[in-house]
Amino acid sequence: MAGAYCQAVKKAGGIPVLFPALARLERPFSSFSQGLLLSGGGDFDPAYFNEEPHPKLGTVDRERDHWEITLTRKARREGLPILGICRGMQALNLAFGGSLYQDLPSQYRPEQKRPSIEHNQHLPGNQVSHRVVVEEASLLFSIIGSTEIWTNTHHHQGVKEVGSGLKISAHSDDGVIEGIEGGNSAFLLGVQWHPERLTTPESQQLFESFVRACCTKRD
Repeated sequence: MAGAYCQAVKKAGGIPVLFPALARLERPFSSFSQGLLLSGGGDFDPAYFNEEPHPKLGTVDRERDHWEITLTRKARREGLPILGICRGMQALNLAFGGSLYQDLPSQYRPEQKRPSIEHNQHLPGNQVSHRVVVEEASLLFSIIGSTEIWTNTHHHQGVKEVGSGLKISAHSDDGVIEGIEGGNSAFLLGVQWHPERLTTPESQQLFESFVRACCTKRD
């Protein structure tokens, strides 16, 4: 776990608690945490969306895959706020029955007249590299207050079919899905970029909104 996630939660007023990948989690989630943050990381096992491994598939950790999807479903059942970052957004999507592109460069083709974008930037992670367009009628828009945001990008997988009960809240100029969220009032949000590595006001607002939702759930 990169320390930047812990620092971002702490800066927003929360207390980060790290969970080991246990085989089972029988006690109520809310007995030890008021929210769930899913971090970035490696590729997902394509068996979760009924596909054979693509030649460009990277390193897979099936134990972590199972653990994060289990955590997500449990937190959702208990009504806890959930924030997914990069791989974490993909975990959200899989937990709700969605699917992924195993490798965007070889599998995803933008619609006609849309530019192709490099989604695994060579710039340092604390620098932005491309624009993301935000839907006005979305939780994400209510947090950042803008229909566009410049972000960093470090991924080669991406959301393909959106999971049941989720909606798209943001996309890049080439059409790749950059934000998903729940369709009701609960805080359920995934972003494809890495706000924990940025010092932009929008990044701080994301973490502060998540921590506020956790405090509201606690009270």
